[in-house]
Amino acid sequence: MNFEPLRKLGLTEGEIKVYLALVQLGESTSGPIIENSGVSVSKVYLILNKLSKKGLISHIVKEKTKHFKSVDPNRLIFYLHEKEEELKNQELILTDLVKELKSNSGTAITTETAQVFEGFKGIQTARERTLKIMKTGDEMWILGIAKSPYEGPMNFYFKDYHKRRYEKGIKCNFLYNEYAKEQFGKITEKYPNSEVKYMPSGLITHAWLEIYADTVTIGINKGKSFSVVIQNQEVADSFKIYAKILWKTATK
Repeated sequence: MNFEPLRKLGLTEGEIKVYLALVQLGESTSGPIIENSGVSVSKVYLILNKLSKKGLISHIVKEKTKHFKSVDPNRLIFYLHEKEEELKNQELILTDLVKELKSNSGTAITTETAQVFEGFKGIQTARERTLKIMKTGDEMWILGIAKSPYEGPMNFYFKDYHKRRYEKGIKCNFLYNEYAKEQFGKITEKYPNSEVKYMPSGLITHAWLEIYADTVTIGINKGKSFSVVIQNQEVADSFKIYAKILWKTATK
């Protein structure tokens, strides 16, 4: 029997064991439940209480002894619906909180910042910022691209990102390491609103630069994965100058 749906429903391993023991036993006192579930005496009553609150079991008292019984298994479906309804309510509350947090965002710091985003999700968060602040017709530069940025789950993400990027009408200039040409460069060359060039053979730079608007991002996905985002217009303008110099020395 596959118990994964019960786990996804939010039941703990102990709750699953006790619930299944009661399904098999029918009505029972705590002794047989402990024996059949393998749950300790110290925990079984706590678990029974939790299952009772979730509406998955009931009890009656006979001769001063509690007898427990699992309710109709269809109750699991109703419990799922209750959790879904609860999540909808939480979403509404969280949406209001997000709006409030956004209205207060940046009120206590300057607009010029440097932030570090760690892990694959961090790299994605840093990159998604481009689509939030750039407009149709804007231009960005991504320099020093080796194979490593695309390792692991990042390959699918970057393909999806660039589809959304060029559909928004944002141009991107890519400067790849030459050795990444066959595997990734030729794919990127086919993207609309994109231009690709290559650095001289033998250069391998696992760190890459993303330059756009008022921002420079330093990314790395080799060993440890993270992005450093620097938001400063003068810094961004300086790196754009470097980018154009490198671009002139690169080949198509």
